[in-house]
Amino acid sequence: MIGIYGANGFIGRHLLNRLVAQKAPVRAISRHLGSDLLQQYPLGVDFVEADMRDALEMSSSLQGIDTVVQLISTSSPGLQNRHNVSDIQDNVIPHIEFIQSAIASGVKKYVFISSGGTVYGPGVHTPIPEDAHTNPISSHGLTKLMIEKYLQMHGCVDQLSYVILRVANPFGPGQAFRKGQGLIPALMARYAEHKPVRIIGDGSARRDYVFVDDLIDAIEAAISRDDVSREIINIGSGESRSVLDVVDTIEEITGIRFQREHVDQRNTDVDINVLDITRAKNTLGWAPKTDFRSGLEETLRTYSIGTRLT
Repeated sequence: MIGIYGANGFIGRHLLNRLVAQKAPVRAISRHLGSDLLQQYPLGVDFVEADMRDALEMSSSLQGIDTVVQLISTSSPGLQNRHNVSDIQDNVIPHIEFIQSAIASGVKKYVFISSGGTVYGPGVHTPIPEDAHTNPISSHGLTKLMIEKYLQMHGCVDQLSYVILRVANPFGPGQAFRKGQGLIPALMARYAEHKPVRIIGDGSARRDYVFVDDLIDAIEAAISRDDVSREIINIGSGESRSVLDVVDTIEEITGIRFQREHVDQRNTDVDINVLDITRAKNTLGWAPKTDFRSGLEETLRTYSIGTRLT
C-alpha cells in the first residue's frame, strides 16, 4: 500500500487522483481531510486524519504501508526566516521521528518531496545539478536539507530505500495561494479581489516552473522503479522564467490587464533558480511533457475570471 502523507494538499490531491485511477492501494493521510475529498473517493481509499506532530498517530498510520510519499510541510519560502524555531519544531523533529517509525514499521521505500528551489541557495552555476553546493538562505530550504541528511544517514545505517525529489516551482489546477507560496494563484487571488498584483523587487527574479501532471509522473516513477534507490533527483522544467514573464504571459492568454504593485525584494530569495534535470532522465526515464504555456492555459481555465478562455 502507498501512503500519501499530505494528501489534502495541492500535490497530494493530484497524486491521489492518479493512483486511484490506476487502482493502486492507497492510504491518504492528512491533518485535515476536506469533505469534498472524502466525497470524491467514497470507496477504494483508506482515509486517515493524523497530525505529523503526534508520533503515536503517525506510527499507527504506517501499519500496512510499503511506500511512503512524504509531502507534509508547514513552512514555505514566502514565510522567509520569521519562524525558524517553529520550523525546527514542526518540520524537522516530527519528520525525523516519523522516518524512524517508518523504518520500524518495515516501509520499503520512502519518497521525500524536497525543494529544488531553496536547498541550493545563491551563487551556484545554472542549470543546477544535484551535486552542486547546498547553502540555503531560507529556513524552509534548511529544514528540507536537514531531512534529506537524515534520510541519507538512515539509508546508510539502516538500509532505508529512499528517493529525494528536489522539486522546482510546481503549478497547475487546484493550487491555492497559502503560506506565501505559489506565484500564479497569488496573482489570480489579488486580481479576484480587485487589488494590484504584487511583484517582488523589479520582477526580474527567474524561477523554474514544472506543471503538476509532470511532477506526478516523476513521483510515480520514483515509487515504481525498484532499481532507483538512495538517489537525490531534481524535478523541474530545465528552463527559467522571470516573474514579469509569467505576468505578461497570463495577460496574453487571458486578455486581462493587471494593475501592478512592486514590493521590496526578500533577502531570503535567490536571483535565479533553474534545475539540471539530466539525472531524472537517466535514472527515472522522466522528462517534462507539458510546455509552460500549455500548462498555464490549463491552470487558468480553473479560475472564474470572466476572460476569453474557453
